[in-house]
Formats: sequence, C-alpha cells, structure tokens
Amino acid sequence: MLLPLLLHTPVQALQWNLSNPFPDGPLAGVARTVTLSGELLPGDTGKLVQWMQRQPASAWHSLGRVELNITGGDTREALLLADTLAPLYPHMVVTGNSCTGPCALVWLSGAWRMLAGGKLGLQAVPPAPPADSGTSRPADAPPAFDTLPSQLRVYALKQGLPLLFTERWLTGSGGQMYWLSEQDVNATGTWPPYYYEKLRAKCPALATTEESFHALRRCAARLVISQKAFAFDKLMTGVDDTWWNENRDVFKSAPR
Repeated sequence: MLLPLLLHTPVQALQWNLSNPFPDGPLAGVARTVTLSGELLPGDTGKLVQWMQRQPASAWHSLGRVELNITGGDTREALLLADTLAPLYPHMVVTGNSCTGPCALVWLSGAWRMLAGGKLGLQAVPPAPPADSGTSRPADAPPAFDTLPSQLRVYALKQGLPLLFTERWLTGSGGQMYWLSEQDVNATGTWPPYYYEKLRAKCPALATTEESFHALRRCAARLVISQKAFAFDKLMTGVDDTWWNENRDVFKSAPR
C-alpha cells in the first residue's frame, strides 16, 4: 500500500534581488536598489553580511534604496538585521500592501523611510517559554528573563516610534498585531531622531530659497556617506577588496 505523499510549501528564507543598475561609466551594471523578500530566518542576517563582504560595491550602492517585501519570520532575527542595517543609513521603502512584524522592524531601521500607500503593523511579542524542567538551574534561582521586549523598546524609541504606541505594542497580548495609524506614522517621522539631530548640527538650516534646499540636500548626502562608510568599514574587517580599498578613505572623509 502506497502512503499518500504530503506536500509542504517550503519556507522561503530571506532573498535579496538587485535592480536599477548604473547605465554607464565605471559603475555600469552595479545595482542601485536591493529588494529584501521572503521570511526572515535565524542566520539570514549573517548570510546578507557575507554577501556584502563578497560584493562590496553592489552592497554599498544598492543600500541607497532598500525595497521591503518581507513576509514574516523571526523577531529576534529581524531585530539583528535592523541593528545591522541602521548604522548604514539605508533608504527604506515598503513596496507591498502591508509591512508587518519583522518587516516593520526592518523598515524602522532606515535613515529615510517611505510608506507608499501600504500599512505598517507591529506584532506583540509572545511570552518567553517556561524553562525546561530538566535543566540544572538551582531551585532558588530567579526565573529566566526574556530580554527581547526591552531590546525592542530601546530600538523602537531610538528609531523614533512614539512612546505611547511602543508601550501599547510591547505590553499587548502575544501575537496581536498593532497597526500604526497615519498619525502614528507621521509622528514616527521620515527620519529617525538621531539623523535629524545630526542634520541640525552639521548642515545649514533650511530657508525658503531653492539654493538653501539644494545646500541642505548636498550636506545630507555627504553626511549619510560618511556615517555609512564608518559602519560599512566595520563589516569589511578582514576583507581585501580593491574597490573598497580605493574608496574607503574618500567616503569616510566626507564632511560630517
């Protein structure tokens, strides 16, 4: 007797696809956009960093616009990916109808954040599972403490998520989705607070003239390049790449 064949749809781990290449010049063919899609699984951040180290030029330029189509996955891995990307000052754009859970955490990591008509939702963290009764923990030891909620709180507030929404999200029932209203999204801002503070400290104030706008834009671009270069250089530790060796100091010396 033949047993019925059970078909399971495999979980698609994080994928990154490059697009919008430079048309000509020394960077012809190097992408200016990367799309992150699929589910975030443990270890995906490490794989993405390994790709950056193998192709520094593509990684550097494609982080200029990160389009998000992440469909779910592991919250801790999402926080690790967000913490890895935030110092690189990426431009984050939601391209689908919704960006929830891990996707929303990664979206918050952007130095420039766009939500083109989609919805943003943060999922409440389920409580930590009880400690295994078979472990050798002393009987009088305090209960295991799950640090994830406090890590998420620090990250969310750093990236500009309003305090009231952050507390409501993190104290909610595990698994419940908390959708950001238009007011919540506007309060979160296009830029995270630390980037806004750097712009105020390092760049000329925006006036009503066209020249003032362009001066601020040029200063902001240089600021992103220098901040991004220092963080990128840490990821390139131990990597001997000709393109990065030639451009490292130029990028890092951009006025900050």
